[in-house]
Amino acid sequence: MQWENLTSLDFEKAITACEGVGIVPIGVLEPHGPHLPLGTDMFECHAVACRAAEEEPAIVFPAYPYGINHESAHLPGSVVFRRELVFALLQNVCDEMARHGLTKIILFSGHGGNRFFVPLFVQTLVEQDRPYTVYDVQTPYMEGAEDLLETEETGHACEAETSTGLYLHPDLVKMGQVPPAPFTNLRRNRPLQEVATYSPIDWYAMYPAMYVGEPGKATAEKGRVLVAHRVAGLVAAIRRVKADTVTPALQREFLQRANHPTAPDVWTKG
Repeated sequence: MQWENLTSLDFEKAITACEGVGIVPIGVLEPHGPHLPLGTDMFECHAVACRAAEEEPAIVFPAYPYGINHESAHLPGSVVFRRELVFALLQNVCDEMARHGLTKIILFSGHGGNRFFVPLFVQTLVEQDRPYTVYDVQTPYMEGAEDLLETEETGHACEAETSTGLYLHPDLVKMGQVPPAPFTNLRRNRPLQEVATYSPIDWYAMYPAMYVGEPGKATAEKGRVLVAHRVAGLVAAIRRVKADTVTPALQREFLQRANHPTAPDVWTKG
């Protein structure tokens, strides 16, 4: 169920039908090489969320480009939102979803640059007592992808992501503009990586052109398989979230104890 497609009357019924579960698919607006649309991440995660919600009812928030995207600021078309705005807006969205009765909220990111932002947002929600629980759902790369794909290096505007685009929105993919040569990780950050050190230009040090591998090997059929795997992963997560009574209870317990910190009995009584 897509939030924006429901009437107000139907929305109220949908809250009950989905058992109070909502999904925020989080993307960005950033370059994906010269051949994929700027909204690639946003389009993909929203499409996956909508397909998953058809199998296991949930209300999907409209396509959401307000993620963390500083690594692409040097290329045309990138939109970089200030970090305080990104956190504040997502908090506002979650509060509004809960106000309508969506007390379990799944954050589903389609953008690798959100890999720190979304978990941090979830982790710090216990700063205040809120009448809802938020879950960060990450669907891993499909097992057997190495048998499906012809290239080893993937991750951005690559064979995999281009295949997904060809399957979901072929009219927006310009295969005639695929770079003539593959792009390999420049590894300019290798000395730092070897000592587990991360810097603000970690991604730029590897992939300044914002594409990886050989997107020319992409096909819509490969995209269909990749999308189906992602949808199945999200469906499983929605069902597990619906059944979850432990996390909301522990959240309430933690917040009560945080207001009156005391030493646990196990420290002294075993």
